[in-house]
Amino acid sequence: MTPPRATMTHAEMEAAGHFDRPRTPQAVVDYLNECIVESQGDAAILGEALAYVAGEEGLRGIARECGLPAAVVHRQLGGRRTLTLRTVMGALRALGLQMRVHVAERQPSDGRCAADGSAAPCSASEVA
Repeated sequence: MTPPRATMTHAEMEAAGHFDRPRTPQAVVDYLNECIVESQGDAAILGEALAYVAGEEGLRGIARECGLPAAVVHRQLGGRRTLTLRTVMGALRALGLQMRVHVAERQPSDGRCAADGSAAPCSASEVA
């Protein structure tokens, strides 16, 4: 049995009038990127966000792209089944998006900041 979530799902938030579903491609990208950052690795949050931007009609397209039954995709994106990378990538393709990886610009745990591993400070405020 899945423990109850402390937050509302995206569909519940929209139904409650908390925000409008992103409509433009850039708004979808911005929304999903923010969800990824805020999720802190919680795949269920990403799944809910993908389902939210796709809407009910988009879930069928995601299922076709993934080669999975729509019910399986719906359970994965709704957090009732383990979300797989295959489904995430299929959802992104169905939405006309793709995932990219880039070098993070934040301070690693060893105190180094620059992508080349040099000990350069990350910001002027860190220079004492």
